[in-house]
Amino acid sequence: MKITDFIESKQNSGSHLLLTRDSFAIFGKEKFDDLVRIGQHKLRSAPVSLYKNGLRVEVSVDELQSLFQKVASLRHTGAYAFFTIYADDVKRIKKSIQSLDATHIRIWSSGQTVTVTVFDCRDFEFRNRIGRKNSLKMNYLELDANSVNEFTTTLNTKSINKIPMDNWNLRVGVNGVTEIKPFSDSDSYLIRDQRLIEPVTVFDSSSVGQRISFLFHPN
Repeated sequence: MKITDFIESKQNSGSHLLLTRDSFAIFGKEKFDDLVRIGQHKLRSAPVSLYKNGLRVEVSVDELQSLFQKVASLRHTGAYAFFTIYADDVKRIKKSIQSLDATHIRIWSSGQTVTVTVFDCRDFEFRNRIGRKNSLKMNYLELDANSVNEFTTTLNTKSINKIPMDNWNLRVGVNGVTEIKPFSDSDSYLIRDQRLIEPVTVFDSSSVGQRISFLFHPN
């Protein structure tokens, strides 16, 4: 395969392609696109190089090798949890994202149960919060998956939608990066935790609201 063909085959994953002798990493502008795709390639005599939107960018080999090492190191940390989300559940998640026009999903565990919350953070600004009877812009999906340690991570749906439909192996890193590996794809997809949590539903009942108190942490 030619480099141009390789770039074209991967262009949906991000605007920037970093090549080393036998590996690659694809990423976009982090402010808008936090997905990093990393894997191996079989290109012959591929130079260490960087491409932006298909065009080569002049950067020194040392800088590119250092950048690739930093990207690869995101996978080499301790982890809160390893588990699998099966294809049927991946399909449910993606359908829910589409139906809600959701911006984020939060994957979290309690005991041995893994749950995915699909939500649109644009609907939950404090000044625009809504009552229970209208609060349907959020879906909770319990998964057929096991997790040893409790964790929570919130991921950008634009990044999730770029990952192929398949069974997914997930690794939730202590560095705030979740690695997703589809069964039929040798590449890894890395997504950074957005550290958002969907808000609790607001009660319409004033009497219930009067019985709720908030305790602030001394720190």
